[in-house]
Amino acid sequence: MDEMKNGFFNQDINKSSIQGATGERRGERLLELSLPALVLGENASGRKFRETTELLSISSEVARFRLKNPVKIGTVLKLSLEIPATTLLIYPLHLEISGQVARLEFNMEKPYQQLVTLELGKKFQLQPASRASQ
Repeated sequence: MDEMKNGFFNQDINKSSIQGATGERRGERLLELSLPALVLGENASGRKFRETTELLSISSEVARFRLKNPVKIGTVLKLSLEIPATTLLIYPLHLEISGQVARLEFNMEKPYQQLVTLELGKKFQLQPASRASQ
């Protein structure tokens, strides 16, 4: 069971991650990948921030990434992703989605970072990357 301290969960971070591997979370697929992301929101002090990070995994319900800005459970964050073209995706896409911080994990080796699990909302914007940059 997780230990709660000052509204934050304290748990060791599982460092193993295989790019492109899938896992299961409550019967759904979780795609583990490295993808640049921009996170916007308010930090634990109530100040607005923008931080570039790397998406670690995503599913239809949750996204996981690391942040240097401290945030609290329940905070609403906006996630902006540039999805590159692949053999299955002919054109790059821009995805904007928001969600609520559901879980925070800390790594004692990197105390300045936290692993954030964001429960994603149902509304999102998906458009060609060229239109998003205009």
